Amino acid sequence: MKNYFRLIGLIGIGIFIYLMSTINLNLLLDSFKSMNYTYLLISILFIVPEVIINTAKWLVVIDKKDRLSLPKGIFAWVAGYGIGMLTPGKLGEFTKVKFLKSKPGKSFLTILVDRLNDIFVLFILGIFAVFSLFLNKTHLSYLSYLFLAFFVLFIIGIFFLRNEKLIKKIGMPFYKLLVPKKYKSFAGENINIFYKNIEKMNKKNIFINFLLTVLVWFVCFAQHWFLSLSLGLNLSYFSICLIAPILILVQLIPISISGIGTREAAAVLLLSTFGISPELAIAFSLGILIEEYILGGIGLLCWLKVK
Repeated sequence: MKNYFRLIGLIGIGIFIYLMSTINLNLLLDSFKSMNYTYLLISILFIVPEVIINTAKWLVVIDKKDRLSLPKGIFAWVAGYGIGMLTPGKLGEFTKVKFLKSKPGKSFLTILVDRLNDIFVLFILGIFAVFSLFLNKTHLSYLSYLFLAFFVLFIIGIFFLRNEKLIKKIGMPFYKLLVPKKYKSFAGENINIFYKNIEKMNKKNIFINFLLTVLVWFVCFAQHWFLSLSLGLNLSYFSICLIAPILILVQLIPISISGIGTREAAAVLLLSTFGISPELAIAFSLGILIEEYILGGIGLLCWLKVK
């Protein structure tokens, strides 16, 4: 599995190297040297409310008897975020199950619901964005429909996931082949716990999680907006709200680590529609990466403290 992660991570690195070979590196460096550090500091400070809201929205879908206090929840969320930064598609965030008292199958479900709401909201905002940005551009209009197709597949995937019998039927060959014998009993038990708890989840709490998800993404977009101002991009907050959902979704594609390469390629394409140069687009994307690594570094320190 580790070799798999390294291999697919090379795809994103390859894209990144190619992009860097096509731009003026001096202009890229100059964009960082001339940054407005007041705006940059404001952007970094937005990490604090993002972490608090992200933690709160995760905790709200956890049963009261299993729920962590807010400080412990923040510690767990940040630690999971740190591991997520090192894995394709941020799958490492599911390591947060380690911090919950309930069985892994039940804990996994809370993290999955939280992440699905994240992606669902991003898709809704992203669909509006791609149709606004690309529909009238003949050479890029196909991207709008491609994005919509991925959203449909995402929704279909959720319905498939809820079908316990179908999932077990499809997954059984993989279960027999990939799960070591000594873990089969443990895995089987937690799969049953997972499906047993799906219908038990509080629908009101899931809706509250959804509302907090919408809130936290707009806070995240504000962070990106101040980052763009620090680089002199001169984009409106609304423009960032069009760009950011697509960038975030693209970096979740599991062909790179931390979205390196895929996010930069998307940034060049999206920001070109606003007349922004590839150098500034990549600077903006790298700025997002650096801010994520600030939080990710703290998360890894939290994880090491637990280990």
